[in-house]
Amino acid sequence: MKKFDNVILGFVIGMLAPILGLFGWYMFTYRYQTSFKGLLEYFSAIHIITASISLACYGANLPVFFLFIWREKYKSCRGVLFATIIYTLWVVYQKINY
Repeated sequence: MKKFDNVILGFVIGMLAPILGLFGWYMFTYRYQTSFKGLLEYFSAIHIITASISLACYGANLPVFFLFIWREKYKSCRGVLFATIIYTLWVVYQKINY
């Protein structure tokens, strides 16, 4: 289907997948200890929020990227790649300013 082969769709999925991946990781490991907001505040306090978001970005976007490749949805692939580049630029900016 051509309707799922869209750069905008890939970009939106690429931006949401890391957040959902980080939330899924929270649900399996920390949900009984703290809230999701509390976990993010804790990560921020010990200065690993940037590392956790970058890990979630690559860990979540890589399977989505390859799924689009295998399904031959190359425009959606470009959107996921662009979202990953946006996250990477944010991580580099955070690392430089810290």
